[in-house]
Amino acid sequence: WRVDVAKTSAHWEGWYEGMGERFLRARCAKLLVLAGTDRLDDVLTVAQMQGKFQTVLFPNAGHAVHEDEPERCAEAVLGFAARYASP
Repeated sequence: WRVDVAKTSAHWEGWYEGMGERFLRARCAKLLVLAGTDRLDDVLTVAQMQGKFQTVLFPNAGHAVHEDEPERCAEAVLGFAARYASP
């Protein structure tokens, strides 16, 4: 299927506003899988430095990290889940 992305522009405003804060408020262990940290907002950058979540970087991946690096991404998620699984 194909979609005319421009037709969705009315929904773009505010899409990411406050997303970092909402992510940090989650009351669980957190993993952020990224292709790079250059687009992290200030809130997430500070929280990352404070160790409030685990970050896994895939610098050779593009926007769809899970599609570009499926095996490595799965390994990262499974390893994270195993570390925080309830006994």
